[in-house]
Amino acid sequence: MKKSALLLMFSLFMVSSYAQDDEYQRYLESMKKTQEEFKQDADAAKQKISQEFIDYKAKADAEFADYIAKEWQLFEEFRIQELAMSMPKLEEVPQAAETGVTDVTSDEIKFTATDALPQVADIENVNDGYGVGFTPRTDNYVVRKVITNEGVQNVTTDFSSFVKNSIASGQEVQVNFYGKKLMFNVDDKLRVKVKGVKESEVSDYFKEMAKLRNETNALWQQIDNYVSVMGLNEWGYFCILRSLSENIIDDVNSRVLFNFYMLRNEGGFKVKTARGKDSNSLILLAAIDNEKEVYSYTFFRLDDADGKQLKYYLIYGGGNAQESIYTYNFSEQDKEMKQIGLDFNNTLNMGSCDATRELNFAKIDTKILLPYNSAHVAYLNDVPMTIFPIYFASPISIEAQQVFNSKLNELKQQYNPVQFIDIILNFVQTSFDYKTDEQQFGYEKYFYPEEVIAYPYSDCEDRSAMFAWLVSTYTDAQVVGLQYEGHLATAVYFGEDTGVTGDMFSYKGKKYYVCDPTYINASIGMTMPQFKDKMPKIIKM
Repeated sequence: MKKSALLLMFSLFMVSSYAQDDEYQRYLESMKKTQEEFKQDADAAKQKISQEFIDYKAKADAEFADYIAKEWQLFEEFRIQELAMSMPKLEEVPQAAETGVTDVTSDEIKFTATDALPQVADIENVNDGYGVGFTPRTDNYVVRKVITNEGVQNVTTDFSSFVKNSIASGQEVQVNFYGKKLMFNVDDKLRVKVKGVKESEVSDYFKEMAKLRNETNALWQQIDNYVSVMGLNEWGYFCILRSLSENIIDDVNSRVLFNFYMLRNEGGFKVKTARGKDSNSLILLAAIDNEKEVYSYTFFRLDDADGKQLKYYLIYGGGNAQESIYTYNFSEQDKEMKQIGLDFNNTLNMGSCDATRELNFAKIDTKILLPYNSAHVAYLNDVPMTIFPIYFASPISIEAQQVFNSKLNELKQQYNPVQFIDIILNFVQTSFDYKTDEQQFGYEKYFYPEEVIAYPYSDCEDRSAMFAWLVSTYTDAQVVGLQYEGHLATAVYFGEDTGVTGDMFSYKGKKYYVCDPTYINASIGMTMPQFKDKMPKIIKM
């Protein structure tokens, strides 16, 4: 009897278990179905959004193409912002008597911890006979003053001599980018040619490119990756596109429109195309950070949103820098576009350094072998010249930073913060030979810190940029620029009650002591005699 009861209970348990298993299985199938339905709904919504965006973009492109097909207006008022000091710079700089390391104690400022540096990018050198320092071309619209036996002349460099005769064919394209090899996969469909320079023909080109949205997006992703890896600023997008267009397209007008379309439609930058009045050639204009000055480029003031005007700079094309232009006026679509920025938010990283320079910490009688990258120098020379603070905040190559880190971390252990900055000041004063830009180049040019290392000579604003970068990188002291008429120096806030003495300025309630990287052997607090009684303009870093 007991056995029968047990068997009955077991049977009931098994039936119940099977029932539960069936119920659980139905539950799993229901959940799976729900998940599949959710995924289908999500995919459908995503596809709908994607399709809506595609439709929106196609509609916007069509509207813009129709807009630029209308008759362009004539703009005749153009200017060139010349880069020049208010007065001629010193052709020779004074020297103070040599002194030892400043005998000052300081507990107020601290040293900035050294962050881990990124790895050097693996970008191959080009073995094409040009050499590592080769710059593929010089910008057609950069206008600089050059001193010759005939006097001072404006010179506009023609880019055509740099364009290779043989245009790369096929989808694998190699570009010489300042001596570095960049490889691109370029769909042959993108080699669109404009039939002419009339408004309707430019519009037709835009329509053809708009049909290749997948192809242009794929190319832009490659460009964006290179910009990121190499630490380029936004100007780098244009430089890569320019070099690429000169390798895949054999006429200038089509290159202009290729750059125009990619920068505008893929990059979202405020660019315009125009036609030279005299040359009848297409040219490319770009709004470059109007919050800052851009020097040596021809610009037009053109309407933008809210009745404002923006400076649009001539950056590329087959015209010339001294002619009026025909172009379309403000387009509502351009309201959301962004200006091209010149700030460097990352360290340039265009492969390994290829050159070195021996420099001396004279005050403590020790030397370092500092590497630099010729590709960096070539690229920086191609970036439009702009305001001082950008130069003060731009880093040098990773490998040079590694050398500085090793030496300066060693010095931090031996000297207090004020002494440490005093040694850096003397290093910048004495390691680099002085010449004005006019003496070295024939025109005014600001240096980024890595250019100070690379070029044989430097002048006051270049040394100030190098000193400011070193102090800002390796200490927590605060640096400002001091702009005199014909001279640039720096001043440093060391903290309160640090025992520092000498010439100083009060800025935002803090005492900034003069540190002049050009006044050879001058200690902290020493102003050049000729500027002793002058009040400089303070430049915020």
